[in-house]
Amino acid sequence: MAQEKEVLESLRKELAANFVAESRMSTDRPVAVINKEALLQTLRMLVEKYDSRFCTITAIDNGLDFELIYHMSIKGLVINVKTTVPKEESEIASITKIIPGAATAEREICDLFKINFKGLTDSRALIVPYEWRDTKIPLRKPMGGIVAEYQKPTVETLMQQGQVFTMPSSVKAHRQNLKLPEIQTTMARPEALKELHEIAEEVKFDKRVGYDWLRKKLRY
Repeated sequence: MAQEKEVLESLRKELAANFVAESRMSTDRPVAVINKEALLQTLRMLVEKYDSRFCTITAIDNGLDFELIYHMSIKGLVINVKTTVPKEESEIASITKIIPGAATAEREICDLFKINFKGLTDSRALIVPYEWRDTKIPLRKPMGGIVAEYQKPTVETLMQQGQVFTMPSSVKAHRQNLKLPEIQTTMARPEALKELHEIAEEVKFDKRVGYDWLRKKLRY
């Protein structure tokens, strides 16, 4: 336990903002979640500072993104380094310059998920026929998330405007006739829309539904 605490604390200090979170697969299997840009830095530190040994890589297709988990052993302690690769990119740095023996695992994942490992010198097909590379990808799912097709306009409108429906002019006129106060919606109050966006990010609603802030629409 002391060694585990030391390793995780070193990673947290070394990676700073690139250390995203800490979790567990089981009581004795800690997980360090990192940004993919810090992958080489993380593994180099584990190898050089703690004489860590490479076990394997697990790849998971979550529909929108790939999860890659690098299993590293340090004197019996298995540290799991998890990172996310957006499906639109489907590319991450190869770790073979640090751990040459990882080439087989990377080639297998490339075959099954079509994830490109940048810097992998031997990218030949390993377990599938070579001609499958561009036509058949056994374990890669279609791009998709939790929002059903008919729900997409509703979710996108909510994120863009802060409300799903605008108030009909007839309702506005009726309220004026009744001398009721004007209702200030998020469309008329930018600060309210900003607050809604902050809440969406805080509870990770944007990540759960796969909302692209730059394009202002869902990623699928």
